[in-house]
Amino acid sequence: MSESPAPEADLRAARVLVVDDERAIVESLTLYLQRLGIEAEGAAGVAEAQARIAQDPSICVVVSDISMPDRTGLDLAGAMLAQTDELRAIEIILITGFADTEIAIAAMRAQAFDLVKKPFRFAEIAAVVQRAAGSALARRARATRDAEIHNRTRVADEERQGLLKRLVESEHGLQHTRTALEHSERARYNLLTIVSHELRSPLIPIIGFAEVIATSPGLPVEELKEYANLIRASGHSLLKLVDVALDVVALQDRQGLGPLSEDRAAAIAQRVASMLKDSASDRRITIRPDGPGEVRVRGDVARIERALFQLVDNAVKASPSGATVSIGWEARAPEWTLFTVRDEGPGISPEVLAQLGIPFLQKDMSHSRDWPGAGLGLALAWRVAEAHGGELSLATRPEGGCEARLRVPASGKA
Repeated sequence: MSESPAPEADLRAARVLVVDDERAIVESLTLYLQRLGIEAEGAAGVAEAQARIAQDPSICVVVSDISMPDRTGLDLAGAMLAQTDELRAIEIILITGFADTEIAIAAMRAQAFDLVKKPFRFAEIAAVVQRAAGSALARRARATRDAEIHNRTRVADEERQGLLKRLVESEHGLQHTRTALEHSERARYNLLTIVSHELRSPLIPIIGFAEVIATSPGLPVEELKEYANLIRASGHSLLKLVDVALDVVALQDRQGLGPLSEDRAAAIAQRVASMLKDSASDRRITIRPDGPGEVRVRGDVARIERALFQLVDNAVKASPSGATVSIGWEARAPEWTLFTVRDEGPGISPEVLAQLGIPFLQKDMSHSRDWPGAGLGLALAWRVAEAHGGELSLATRPEGGCEARLRVPASGKA
């Protein structure tokens, strides 16, 4: 019944309740615990004990005799088990003069912390009380941390829903703007709105878990590792979004290309497939690169690779479980190389086709949308193609799915 020893509890935050119908036992045991610096009080029966527990949240250990006239200590343990609020977790120590197998099993079912047989030494009871207090206070501390994280998550979700609602409202109001100036103003407004959502979303767990770590010096190593991994994952997500957003801004008006170089189209496609291997595997999707090895690409190779990555990432997200996403490439006359990405999803929507290249474009901007992300991938791919004098086109295939075609310079073109 007894658990392994817990770290010593700060008994200044704990109170012990001794329950027994024999007044001498209650008085002598409470006096002994008080002399050890443990706050202890007594109760003459189960009803009185339940009233004390309800009134005093600092009671975290109950030492109770099993055999009492009105109701038994097992009844008290069962009632305590029924209350599931870990913020007021209580450990119960049962005392019996006849510890047979049946009583031991009943105590286990009631999740008693320990079962002590009469006659007992007060020092023995005090040691068990010390361990039980440590266990109860640790449970309360864990529950407090969990409640704090839950509350912060709830607040973050409410903020996210509010931002999404404002984003949808802004989209409806901006759909009628078609001139170049209006298009530019809409891009700026959407940028500010989406940044306030997509950048803040990963910042919420980063700041929240960092605060938990900073304000909880006694966190176990396992919890520290878990929170650190969540912070790292959110940081990577934030960095990825920032990189794509900076590329979209840098490539505005066919400018912003980096140093020009050459690479094989096959090598670029293989690197993209490798980067997306894990996310595709999680959804049982196969990425299949296939094309001639001699075809080459010339231009800002790093950005061409990022553009192809966005197209393949979109294809993986759109495809159902068990599907195949193909990456093809071929030479188109001496001066062009054409990448083709095909998926088995629902195809491309007219809304996206009509506004291809606009940053933050999503077919579904609702809170419950299935499609994750900020809507920057197609805008980046479109600008990379445009900056190289090439072209990005998308179409729904007759047999189903979407086909994205990215045309970029071949060797000797750019």
